[in-house]
Amino acid sequence: MALQTVSPIPHFSPSTRPSSVLVPNKGGLLFLDFVGFYSKSKRTRRRFGVSGANQQQSSFARFFSIYNNNNNDIINKKKGSCSVNALLDLERTKNASLDNISDFKPKVVNLDDIISERGACGVGFIANLDNKASHKIIKDALIALGCMEHRGGCGADNDSGDGSGLMTSIPWDLFNNWANKQGIASFDKLHTGVGMVFLPKDDSLMKEAKKVIVSTFRQEGLEVLGWRPVPVNTSIVGYYAKETMPSIQQVFVRVVKEENVDDIERELFICRKLIERVAVSETWGNELYFCSLSNQTIVYKGMLRSEALGLFYSDLQSDLYKSPFAIYHRRYSTNTSPRWPLAQPMRFLGHNGEINTIQGNLNWMQSRETSLRSSVWRGRENEIRPYGNPKASDSANLDSAAELLIRSGRAPEEALMILVPEAYKNHPTLMIKYPEVVDFYDYYKGQMETWDGPALLLFSDGKTVGACLDRNGLRPARYWRTMDNVVYVASEVGVLPMDESKVAMKGRLGPGMMITVDLSSGQVYENTEVKKRVALSNPYGMWVSENLRSLKPVNHLSTTVMDNESILRHQQAYGYSSEDVQMVIETMAAQGKEPTFCMGDDIPLAILSQKPHLLYDYFKQRFAQDAWCEEEPLKDFDVEQIMRKTN
Repeated sequence: MALQTVSPIPHFSPSTRPSSVLVPNKGGLLFLDFVGFYSKSKRTRRRFGVSGANQQQSSFARFFSIYNNNNNDIINKKKGSCSVNALLDLERTKNASLDNISDFKPKVVNLDDIISERGACGVGFIANLDNKASHKIIKDALIALGCMEHRGGCGADNDSGDGSGLMTSIPWDLFNNWANKQGIASFDKLHTGVGMVFLPKDDSLMKEAKKVIVSTFRQEGLEVLGWRPVPVNTSIVGYYAKETMPSIQQVFVRVVKEENVDDIERELFICRKLIERVAVSETWGNELYFCSLSNQTIVYKGMLRSEALGLFYSDLQSDLYKSPFAIYHRRYSTNTSPRWPLAQPMRFLGHNGEINTIQGNLNWMQSRETSLRSSVWRGRENEIRPYGNPKASDSANLDSAAELLIRSGRAPEEALMILVPEAYKNHPTLMIKYPEVVDFYDYYKGQMETWDGPALLLFSDGKTVGACLDRNGLRPARYWRTMDNVVYVASEVGVLPMDESKVAMKGRLGPGMMITVDLSSGQVYENTEVKKRVALSNPYGMWVSENLRSLKPVNHLSTTVMDNESILRHQQAYGYSSEDVQMVIETMAAQGKEPTFCMGDDIPLAILSQKPHLLYDYFKQRFAQDAWCEEEPLKDFDVEQIMRKTN
């Protein structure tokens, strides 16, 4: 048996990454040393032993044996050039004593260790209710982000993170200071948009990308005021992150034909979509990405660890960088491999969790592209399509859907209520005290398919900052307000040192709940206040009663028209199994809805079966999967072949 190493599993942070070696030893014993799983409980050295030919290899060791043999293929396929070469510590392993064989006996699993391990993203925001911009907000956000290190994943080089970032208001003092040094007039912050752009590293490709950007802005009547290379410290970037690191620059554009903030933001949105449309057909198209393009907010992010973000971006260390709020995010990639553009926050959202209905959500968005209309777009709807991107992450697509709704004139909290509604049916509080909220959800339930998590969403358009939890409620979110008028929301407590005597209010979000901060008025709105304000903005109840049409149930036969033997013969002829009848048909007849199943389906895929199947068997509900073991989708879906097999 050849001596082999086991590469560290992707997506573990420095505190969670195992140091592992797989070595044959005396008597055919396979020795696996696994050190340093992150756990809130005491960290311990865990050893697993597997005997040789006479005993069956354990599933744990078998997994790592398989992973070791295929690890380069998997990583090369999913992460491009990120091949992993683990280091052998031969001295430690060859001298390992096997005298105390009791260390290798199977032991009862410690459930506390399993329960205490976490793999979710870390998110939070800080907002000043007086709308007072300060550098302290940035420093506190970076401290809180640093405390979220254990929430994210980290690469084999120990420095390439799954992603981290900050969303803040635009630091005009910092940018004006730079402009004055460049001989550029101070920016008119009411009419200037700032784009945070990832550009191709190659100089010639970067020039081509910039040319397209400038040309599009000019066609739209916007004036490009200048480009600013963002000062960064590349020495702290991990090897794999540096290999894919883009050129990071900021573009300043003046919007001269619009006066209203919403119209300015909408114009910038159209420009970005037009640029993206041109970039699709270019060789450098995948290397161009707008982290943000706005008159209100800006996003600093990257494929970095939490502690590295503030060191990488020099701007974040400057006292001139001031903001009244900051959303921070530490990513643990689940549905997609780490990439610079997929770090969060996105343009509106910071997302902890995953969207398990993403395929259906994308299909529904695409199916409605041709019918979506709004007067605010002035007939330009075709120019801002498509509304989703199957190649992007679930978080990026949810962000795109929220962006479309907000740019179409909806408030951020309204957009999130439409996209991620709570479980409102038969809700005693809503049905009795707030029927207008039920009317709101009833109105939109047929227009937008629910984006189901588990998900904790933090969001901002620069004027409102908020957080909401999806109806499953499987992500933690706590909030507190201090005497000095600062509101904090985080996926866990303890991310900032806090004097408890100064805490004026605290709470947590439950399933479907929301909290928002209005920066202009300094008001904090908790769940019921938010929902009621949104629901009363329009007469949703009247619209539902005037336009909703209910289908009357059909009267079923009181007795069967066939005997049991005939029924069974017909069921067999049409391909129904006893399981189909008992678990699906009877449930549909009794409850008026189709039951939903998840996991545990161990039968062969219908497309690979030699036996005829019902048409429904060819379609399966999909759930979020880990990126490095995700299967490639079927590309050639022969519908005619399926129909032939079902006939």
